[in-house]
Amino acid sequence: MISTQPNLAYLKTAWAAHASISAENCRQSYQEAGISFERFNHSWIVRKNDTQVSTMPLRYTRQELRMGFLGRIELEARKAAAEIEGVLLRDLDLPEEHTLIVELEESMRHLRRRGNRALAIFIVPTTDAPTSDRIGVEIQAFLDAPRACLYAHRIDAEGYTGADLLAGCSKRERHPRAATYAELGQCIAATLRIVLEKRFLAPFAHVQ
Repeated sequence: MISTQPNLAYLKTAWAAHASISAENCRQSYQEAGISFERFNHSWIVRKNDTQVSTMPLRYTRQELRMGFLGRIELEARKAAAEIEGVLLRDLDLPEEHTLIVELEESMRHLRRRGNRALAIFIVPTTDAPTSDRIGVEIQAFLDAPRACLYAHRIDAEGYTGADLLAGCSKRERHPRAATYAELGQCIAATLRIVLEKRFLAPFAHVQ
């Protein structure tokens, strides 16, 4: 049975393998990068240290190897995204006239093209939301390990960013880390519940 949970050990190693032959390491040898190859029938089994990170045909380029890493990473990253989204949908009561947007496909395109490690998630007001009671939330969840950065603000009547709703939160709440992506989703939901409480306890000031 195919696991629906992301393989965190694989993600860590595969990202390390990609980084070891990319950017400033683009001229590093495979041996220096800790990458080895074992022939199996008509393909190569690719390992980073002792962990298998990809399989490649007998003929390949360095760029194709990098893309091969990212392709396998994407499979695990989609599982991580599904875990986070499932927890947020289950544990978080969104304000009325607000919606949760998980930019999965856009984030996956950035992953495949540039090796981007972040999944963008937003809570935004709908067009029906009253101008006096709107918030905007941005979550950058990272796909190399269960960690995230949170941003939350009021949105004023002109549509501009207003008060920081995370002003009283700790660094750990703003930048949560967890053992799994499901736990990360729970941490995010717990912090955002504080944000929603502030929304009701500190409403917008009205001009007299």
